[in-house]
Formats: sequence, structure tokens, C-alpha cells
Amino acid sequence: MPIRCRPFTAPLTAALLAAIAIAVAVGAVPAAGALDSRPLALRGGRIMTVTRGILEDGIILIRDGRIAAVGPAVTIPNDAEVIDIPGFVVFPGFFDATTNIGTTDPEASERDDDEATSPLTPHLDILDSLNPGNRYIPEARRFGVVYALSAPGRGNLLAGSSALIRLRGDDARSMALKTPAAVHGNLGEGPKLRYGAKNVYPSTRMGQAALLRQTLIETQEYIAAREAYERKAAAWTEKESRGEKQEGDKPEPPSPNARLDALVPALKKEIPLVLTANRMDDILTALRIADEFNLRIILNEGAEAPKLKDKLAARGIPVLLRPRAAYKLTPETEGAGFEGAAQLVRAGIRIAFQTGTIQNLGDLIPQAQQAIAHGLREDDALRALTLWPAEIFGVADRIGSIVKGKAADLVVFDRNPLRSPARVKLVVIGGEIVDRED
Repeated sequence: MPIRCRPFTAPLTAALLAAIAIAVAVGAVPAAGALDSRPLALRGGRIMTVTRGILEDGIILIRDGRIAAVGPAVTIPNDAEVIDIPGFVVFPGFFDATTNIGTTDPEASERDDDEATSPLTPHLDILDSLNPGNRYIPEARRFGVVYALSAPGRGNLLAGSSALIRLRGDDARSMALKTPAAVHGNLGEGPKLRYGAKNVYPSTRMGQAALLRQTLIETQEYIAAREAYERKAAAWTEKESRGEKQEGDKPEPPSPNARLDALVPALKKEIPLVLTANRMDDILTALRIADEFNLRIILNEGAEAPKLKDKLAARGIPVLLRPRAAYKLTPETEGAGFEGAAQLVRAGIRIAFQTGTIQNLGDLIPQAQQAIAHGLREDDALRALTLWPAEIFGVADRIGSIVKGKAADLVVFDRNPLRSPARVKLVVIGGEIVDRED
């Protein structure tokens, strides 16, 4: 069933014709809203609001990049572009909760997400390797993915910071919804195999825990030194403003340390520390260290997380489920099971799905389908693709459901992809049409 648009009958200006000519010349289609600021209305589809049930034959009105109204009887302005989508299904843009999209191109033998030279690289910023022109970005949108946590690789003990990005744009910083989104660390086989092979510390699990603790202690000391300096500097400035005689030398700030600076927000619980851990003992190590340093952590992959679901639930720790393609792939993931998603959710744990890498591009929906087939409720699978990752990374006030005031980042399928094979017919990001299949 084709998408039907109300024809736009206003005369084309010379400037508009020139803009279209330029867009055609470079092989791009100008997005709705890019050449004017008209409202956009999607009419007649089945709307999966996520938080307010399913709206049959509904209307979504979009204005200035946001959802202006959603309901069964929304008044559509006369100047709006209207897209009729009867029989189609509208979702919030899907969220890939860990991937290296934008930083890697296997065919070009480029991989810029994993600095394999030191176990401690928390100061690396994934945006510095993000290529907005990476060809996998529009490919991911074909599977309904609009948001991605672009994250550093899993070979270093502390790997760097991630960014929550929209899969559209020509500048890495402008694509970021949140940066840094988290600091990332890895326990278990990743750093153990990499640095054990080089006979470099840490080459064992106890070495990983010891080095992580030591680094966090150094960060605490760094924070304390900075705070002490700020107190002394404030006192000095206050006395100076009163003309009082100062005793001793003017306070000097601590020497800057990029590695520790990157960890300060995690120690202050301003952003989470995402820790990859699969074996039960690695997960327990992550919990101990989180308790010792009062960290807000997110468990990544967690093959054996269901064995510790009560501990995770008691601490409110969410889980970014490991990619479907990686189940039972290595010795530490032998305990993975497709029923894990349902077990975690029943325990009260928020989960999110991930592809992990562009090698698994297109696997996000099959992962959700697999979880549904093994006991996860369909509405919870939808939350794990949309609202829950938005909540986990603190952006649910802006994205993750179809309600008035949130970003107009929407995907229209020809049928429900959680139930049967489906095609993406329309992608709207920031209120503008970026992909359309007629």
C-alpha cells in the first residue's frame, strides 16, 4: 500500500527550484521541512505510543521538530503536508543500545572504535572517530533504528566515553543527543585476552579488578585535590577583594590529567559507568566495585545476568542485553540463554537490545523477536527498543514514546515488525522526512 501525500499546489519559487536542483545533483532528496517550516501530519496509521497504548487510525501532527498533537481527531492545519498511512504502523524510532556504528567500515579495513594500545583509555571520546558520512548510518535506518549508543570497543579495561546519537546529520556533535552518555569499561575475556597475550598488566581477572580500583582511587584523590584547591582559591579571592594581606603563596590548581578528568563525572554519578561483564563472577566484581565507590553502573551484555537478577533488581541496575549473534560464542558466554530477557524483566529490571557492532546490522528486531518467542511480552520488547534505553540514559523526557512535546523521531512500517517481516516505509527525524519508500 503506497504512502499517499496531499499535493502541494503553491507555486515554486526560483529559490525553491534551485534548492531542489542542487539536492538532485548531489543525489539527495530534500527532507520535508528542510525547505519550509510547514507542519507535517501522519494520518490513518496504527500508532504504537508505548506509554499510552495503541491508537488505531490515529493522527500525529508535527511542528518545529516535535510532536504537536497525537490522537484520533487532531485538527490538521490547512498548510500542513499530510501523509496518509492507512494500514501502516507507526513506532518511535528504535534505539540500538550499544554499537560501533559510524566508527567502523570493514570493507575499507577501518576500525576507529577500539584503541588497542593501553588498558586505560577512559579519556577517549567516541565522537572523535564518528564519521557522519559512514554508509552504515542510513542502512541502520532501514531497520527502524533512529538512535544509537555509539560506544568504544570492549578490549580495554577502561575504553572511553560513548555518545547517544541520532542517525542523521553532517556533523558528529550536532548528531549527539547526549555526550558523554557514559564511560565504558570491560571485565573478563576482552582485556584479559588482549593484554594477557602481550604479557601486559592486567592479564588476569584479579589484575583487572585491582587496576580498576586503583584508577578509581586516584580519581577520588584527584577530585579531592581539585575541591581543596577551589576552596583555597575562593578564600584567597575573597581576602583579596577585601584588601587583606595574604599569607603564603597563591593556591595553584592540580596538574590536569585527561584520564582522570574523564572519570570524574562517573565518580560524581553525573553519568553512568557501563561495565561489560558476562560471567557471574565478573558481574559480582562489577557489583562490588560499584558498591565500594558508590557508582551508578549499567551492565553490558550480562550473559549470566539472570543468575543474579535479584541482586541487580535490588540495586536498580539495567542490562544492555548482549547481541543475539554473540550468544554462546565464547567460553564466558556459555551461560547465555534467549529466555534471559524475560527473566530479567519479570524481576523488575529494565533491559535494552543492542547489535553490538555493525557486523550485526539489522539484528535488533530479530533479537526482540527471539526474546518474545522465549517469554518476553511484546509490549516489554517494544519498551526495550524505545522507552527503556531512553530512560536508562536519561533522555526519556525527549524521546522513547509518541506523546505530545517529544521529538518527532518516528518510523512507519508496513506491518508490525515484532510479529512478522516488515519494511520501513517512512523515517521522520526531527520532524523532517529523511527516508521514504513509496
